[in-house]
Amino acid sequence: MSRPRAVPVVVWLIVLLHLAVMLGQTAVFPNVRSPDERQHVDLILQVRQGDAWPWPGPGTAYVTQGVTAGGFVDADSLDGPQHLADRDDVPPRGERPSYLDAGGPATMTAEGPDGVAPVFNQLVQHPPLYYLMGAGVVTLLPGWQDAPLDQVWLLLRWWNALLALPLPLLLFATARRLRLPEPLPVAAALAPLAVPELTHLESAVNNDNLLVVLGACATLLVTRVLTGDLGRRTALLLGLVSTLALLTKGFALMFPAWILLAYLVAGWRHRERLRSAVTSLLVVAVTTVPGVAWWVRNVVVHGMLQPHGTHATPPDLTPVFGWSDGGHVWLGRFAERMVTLFFVQDHAAARAHDVSWWMARVALVLVLAGLTTALVRRPVPRLTALVLLFPVPALAGIVARGSWEQFAAFGDVGAAQQGRYLYTGLVGLLVVALAGAAVLRPAWRRAAPLVVLVLAGGMHLAYQHDVWRLYWWPADGGGLGAFGRAVAAVGHWYPFPATVLVAVVAAGLALALAVGVWCARTAVGPTPPGPGPGRAAGNPGAATDPVVAA
Repeated sequence: MSRPRAVPVVVWLIVLLHLAVMLGQTAVFPNVRSPDERQHVDLILQVRQGDAWPWPGPGTAYVTQGVTAGGFVDADSLDGPQHLADRDDVPPRGERPSYLDAGGPATMTAEGPDGVAPVFNQLVQHPPLYYLMGAGVVTLLPGWQDAPLDQVWLLLRWWNALLALPLPLLLFATARRLRLPEPLPVAAALAPLAVPELTHLESAVNNDNLLVVLGACATLLVTRVLTGDLGRRTALLLGLVSTLALLTKGFALMFPAWILLAYLVAGWRHRERLRSAVTSLLVVAVTTVPGVAWWVRNVVVHGMLQPHGTHATPPDLTPVFGWSDGGHVWLGRFAERMVTLFFVQDHAAARAHDVSWWMARVALVLVLAGLTTALVRRPVPRLTALVLLFPVPALAGIVARGSWEQFAAFGDVGAAQQGRYLYTGLVGLLVVALAGAAVLRPAWRRAAPLVVLVLAGGMHLAYQHDVWRLYWWPADGGGLGAFGRAVAAVGHWYPFPATVLVAVVAAGLALALAVGVWCARTAVGPTPPGPGPGRAAGNPGAATDPVVAA
């Protein structure tokens, strides 16, 4: 077997740039301003205190008062620009309230249609792995209950960033395993930066982050299977990753069908090694049993695969509304939101067709063009591409079913329509899309990393413009003065000393410059050495393809 090729220095720079972007966004987005972030932090803290362990049943967990100490803005949809630069009610750094100062484990209440009632923490519908890991992180912070909670919150955000750290490396490894011609594996490593909502999510406290990186690991392992690795070690790793994913979130329930499909394709291609394929598939199945057991438990204990987090008994979802009652409105909203909220996030729920909304459409067109080219021209075998793409339609189907169920029962045309739910299939989607560039002339293909980097810069500029206008911009300002006040506000709100934030930004700019120089030189330089797409298509089952040691 040939020795694995080393990871190029530029890929490590991209990994660090990815980290710098995530850490920078922890300052730009105030606490609680990521989907369900308050509830995620609350459940982690409840597990740490033993109040949510053993795991609570549905409809029995409530948000605690103490978690309100970590945020200074509304956790729900915003009604317009917040003008945070104009606020003077945020205490100085280090003097902000702690978990105990805000009420500790006492139950939070809120006014509703039936009067004042406790606020449910619906996230107990998920398995507990992410929250156990988060509680372990909090355990490393002595006296956390008395510390300013915004600092504890930021450390949890940093932990999430570290969870997502290897994503560019896993994209690079998957592209190289498919033997995409250089420099497309480097372009694949850059691809997460072109999805601003992804880097925003990675910088927040959210169980999606653990599932996304486990999905990326599974994609690399599935790619190994599709390219002829029918060994038991890969099967064992694939089963372990699947179990961890199944103990993280329900979207991992599509893993068994995905893995079965991969082994069916590999077994068909290598019929002379069918026994090895069957044996490895059995290894995966046995190793996945602990993860599957959680969902079997749900059926036995709660009478359903995934219980509703706010109801001890399943709610009545008897269909009341049908297609003639606005189904076309639901479908239009679903299609629009799954695209928009994949690339960016509408924090005010205004559904504005602003610059970032249009940039999301630009990115979508490029992705669709790459996918179409890859499936028609086959720079990688078509079956391989289809298996790698399987998670995206599978996840979209799960989301569509749940969203339609809410519409049919309650007439809600926008329930559960989050593009981020597709991120578990992100690696396969982006790698196959970039594989379409393998058919380009070498001189054009060399520009692929630069194109991805420029697209990422444009996406982030558009997104950050919207975010700064929504959160930080003063009500009466424009120009450099207003920008300076907004930057000063970010620095004041930041839980750690401003020097930490300055160092993160400076490192990010330096890394972006270094990666940009590499991309520019590659775009105008000679064609980098590497296998071409023809070798991948002609030998889809080679088990000895060089693969990154990652």
